[in-house]
Order: sequence, then structure tokens, then C-alpha cells
Amino acid sequence: MKKGRVEKLLIILILVFILATVFVCLHLHALLITLMLVLLTTIGLYGLIALKKQLSLVAKQQHELTMLKNKAVMQREEEAAMLSNASHEMRTPLTTIAGIAEGLQYGVISPDEQQHSYDLIKEEADRLTRLIKSTLSYERLRQQQLENQPENFNVVQLVRRQIDQLIKQAEAVGNEIQDLTKQDIFVYADPDQVAQILTNILANAIQFTTNGIITVSVETENNQARIIITDTGIGMTEDQLSKMWQRYYKVDPSRTKRGESGLGMAIVQQLVSANHGEIKVSSKLGIGTTFEIILPAMNK
Repeated sequence: MKKGRVEKLLIILILVFILATVFVCLHLHALLITLMLVLLTTIGLYGLIALKKQLSLVAKQQHELTMLKNKAVMQREEEAAMLSNASHEMRTPLTTIAGIAEGLQYGVISPDEQQHSYDLIKEEADRLTRLIKSTLSYERLRQQQLENQPENFNVVQLVRRQIDQLIKQAEAVGNEIQDLTKQDIFVYADPDQVAQILTNILANAIQFTTNGIITVSVETENNQARIIITDTGIGMTEDQLSKMWQRYYKVDPSRTKRGESGLGMAIVQQLVSANHGEIKVSSKLGIGTTFEIILPAMNK
């Protein structure tokens, strides 16, 4: 009897062992499966992250290549436009000079008219020189090849010198230039470039003003020098004002001198920027225009 009970107990123990072994094996198998799933999921996530980064890098490189391509296309278009505009503007003075030279060569122009012909040749040559200078200046600025040599200097003296150079041109069309500066003011900038800025703006004011007044004043505020040039000329519309900084744009082609490139204001904007300055303009049609050039004060 006892022997039967022992056998039953052994059988029960064996069955419990077998069940425990199966249970452990099943759990180990599930654990292994779980670990494999976690490992595969982790690898997949890392793969997706790496793929996303790679795709982002490829997209960024493609965007940069597109930007470089567009920039190259724009540069070619700018160069083509510059050459086209320059050749068009040069054609008039060159044609005039060639025509007068031919007339002098074959004796078509009488001795009484020869002095006038020489004057015309000089005038057209000057216009051609201005055109070439402005085109080269803008191209150097565009390619950042123009050297900037800032120094401390008296900007009021420079303003008065530029006024003296243009006073006769202003008086020839009935204009008066009023110098409203009262004291010496020093700035830190390239004096040659500031002189070109002033010349371009003053010449522009004279060109679009007849029998009017052009005022120039210089003042200081917040460690800055402000050069204010105001004219009583034809003024500009809002549309013209928004386009005035564009290359080759001419507010009123009928009043623009022959041989002018239309780059004057674009050059002014670039030169002001090169000297860490700022330029503002306001205008009303039929009333006039005001330019405000802001430059850093003397570097102490």
C-alpha cells in the first residue's frame, strides 16, 4: 500500500516537474521572442532615423544646388542685362561722335559750325565716360571688389566741396542750392565713396528740378551723422519710389540725360551699405524728394 502511494507520489512529482519544465520553456521562448521583437524594433527605429537624416541631408544638398544654380542663372542674366543696357546706352554717344567726325572729315560741317561740333564731341565723350564709370563701379560693388578705406573726416567740408562742383550745373537750369550746415561734423567712412554718394544724389536732384531749390543740411543724432538733401522737383509716385533702387530704372526717361546708365541710385545704395550706413527717401509727386543718408559718427 505504501509502495503504491510512493509510486503515485513519484508520478505526481514527475508530472509537476514536466509541467514546470514546459512552463519555464514556454516562458523562456516568449521572453526570447520578446527580446527579438524589441531588438528588431530598435534596429528598425534606428534605421528609420538614419534614413530620415540621410533624406534630409540629400534634400538640403539638392536645395543648396538649386540655390547655386538659380544664383548662377541670375548672375548670367544680370551680366547679359548689363551688357545689353551698356551697349544700348553707348550707341547714342558713339553714333553722335562718329557722325560729327565723318562730317568734319569730308568737309560737310562748315567752319562756323566746327566749334559747336567740337563741343558736342566733348559733351558726348563726357557722357560716355560717366556711363563707363558707373557701369564699372556697379560691377565692382556687385562682385564685392571695391575696396573700402574708412577714416575719420569732416563730412561738412566734403558736402560743401560737392556743392561747389555742381553749383554751375544747378544754376544752368535755374536752381538754387542752399547749404544749411552750421557746424563741422565728423564721420567714419570712405571719403571717396561718400563723395560719390553725394554727387549722385545732388546730380539727380538737379536733373529733376527746374527753377527750384535744393537744400543740404548735416546734423548729428545718437552717434550718427545725418545728411539730408531735399529738392522741390517733380517728385515721385509710390510706384516709382518702390522701383528707384532697381538697376537701370529711370524715373522719367524723358528727363534722364543721354548716356546715363540708370545705375546711379543702385550704386548709392550699395555704397551706403558698404560704409555701414542707411539711406531713406520720401517723395511726393509734384512737390519734391528728400534723401536722408545716415553714416556712423567719428570713430574715437
